[in-house]
Amino acid sequence: MSPLRRTRVGCGNEYDGESFDEWVRDTFTNYDNLHPGDVICDNCLFWFEQKSVELQLRMGKDKPQKMQNYCHFLLGGEWYPVGKGDKRKMTEILLSGPFPELAAIAVSGQKHIAFRARHNNPGQSAGWVQFEEQRVWVEQEQLANILSWVEELYTTFAKSEIESGRYSPRRIMAFGIDRWEALENQIKLIRQTTNFQLALFLAQRSENGNEQQGDDGDAAQDHLEGDTKGLQEPLQDDDLGAVRERDQKRSLHRKPGEVHQLNLFAIAGGHR
Repeated sequence: MSPLRRTRVGCGNEYDGESFDEWVRDTFTNYDNLHPGDVICDNCLFWFEQKSVELQLRMGKDKPQKMQNYCHFLLGGEWYPVGKGDKRKMTEILLSGPFPELAAIAVSGQKHIAFRARHNNPGQSAGWVQFEEQRVWVEQEQLANILSWVEELYTTFAKSEIESGRYSPRRIMAFGIDRWEALENQIKLIRQTTNFQLALFLAQRSENGNEQQGDDGDAAQDHLEGDTKGLQEPLQDDDLGAVRERDQKRSLHRKPGEVHQLNLFAIAGGHR
């Protein structure tokens, strides 16, 4: 066995490992996580695996899988890989029982994030979550409350409406003005927080916990990595608080939606 050398990627500790110069490729972009050193350790190599047979077997796939395409959790010393669409399973791991010792939630599926995740002490009710490239401190009770508010709104409103605070007047009337106002008064206080963005990502309507086809379920992704590829698909005006339109130069821009709340309250018989 070769003598211990300081790792170049991820942990920065002293381990025996593979030569970094022989391992690194031209496509490597995680230079913000480099440390002075010579090797990449086996633990970091595990999270960077592009053809993982173990992950293939865990997920029941027909070929080796890329680690960055999945969310990863360590709970009670056990590794739980989870598909990006299985929001129900992620919520269960985060909120049922002790907080996971490691939680890495992939939004884009294009970035290596698990090696960035900070480890938590076992048996706690709070801890760090690596949410794409952001590290979020999560307290289980707080996240559960935010998620309950978001999911109640999500029974009627699109995620883009909940995220922006610009709601369809028609849907406000259908949902109930008093009920909507009570929830929105809670949401507006925490709308800019990463815990809200995490809850918005986790929220789901379908029974199996997977985003329903057509839902704007990755609304939080825009804030996490500036990804605009979702704008290329046709969007229904009824499902948006802010309508995306094409200008004459075929560029995309947001046109703020309008919510005439005073008119709504007047319609409701002088609510205010």
